Amino acid sequence: MAKITIDETACIRCGKCVDVCGLARVYELSSESSVPVNADHCWFCGQCVAGCPTDAIDHEAFPLEDCPIIDTATLPNRDDLIAAYRFRRSQRVFHDTAIDREVIRDLVTLGRWAPTASNSQSVDWLAFDDPARIEELSRGTVREMTKLIRLANNPLVRPFLPLFIGREGSRQLKRASGSFDRLQDAINQGEDPIFYRAPVVLIGHGPAGNRFGRDDAVYATYNMMLAADSFNLGTCQIGFFQVMAERSGRLTKQLGLPKGRVPQIALAVGYPRHDFRRALPRRSPNLTWNPR
Repeated sequence: MAKITIDETACIRCGKCVDVCGLARVYELSSESSVPVNADHCWFCGQCVAGCPTDAIDHEAFPLEDCPIIDTATLPNRDDLIAAYRFRRSQRVFHDTAIDREVIRDLVTLGRWAPTASNSQSVDWLAFDDPARIEELSRGTVREMTKLIRLANNPLVRPFLPLFIGREGSRQLKRASGSFDRLQDAINQGEDPIFYRAPVVLIGHGPAGNRFGRDDAVYATYNMMLAADSFNLGTCQIGFFQVMAERSGRLTKQLGLPKGRVPQIALAVGYPRHDFRRALPRRSPNLTWNPR
């Protein structure tokens, strides 16, 4: 249970803590001040402390010295945000330059400010900067892809494949078989078609059974991808690895994950070899109001 006290001399009964805690309903207003009547319901999200206009809430998990006042004048404006969104590009060609581990730690730390379902804050990371380990993971990914393609092409298995991966998955697998052949050829020629010889590969992981674990990891990763430019780094999310890791216990075992954790996302990180001077257009999404 959260330990929460209210400074009645500071509380102005504005009701903000009651409003922002509408689901957990930790607070109620008395005639004198706000009162934490259901502290055992607290999600430890900190919305009450962040919003209180007079710092009247003393919450054990959020000491005020760890909660700086937000200077809104320093926040990026809309044009700055759009420029950052448009500037970010997936990088697949990197310099053969090592990245200081403290830089990676700083980058990973920025991911923690992303939202997580029920404020779980459960996304952690594995970092690989040993070229031999990265090559091992790359080869393992292509190996598992090849096994899956061979299984899909087995005439005895093919009719039952949609039962396990769905009809659309079966169609996609059939269409992608040529790409998998090219990946295998690249591996045979000493290339890295999975992680593109990135000096660092990050694997985001979370508790097994968390229904929103992938969402949490994606949010954290995109924070890091946007911030990477401030470190002069480029990034690329690696979907091939994640798809195979979900289907292969052997590949997942190579990661050395802590017990009870599963991989949720993979990110290649490195110093990009090329700059891009133009921002490209993207398709404008369809927006439908109140469909029936």
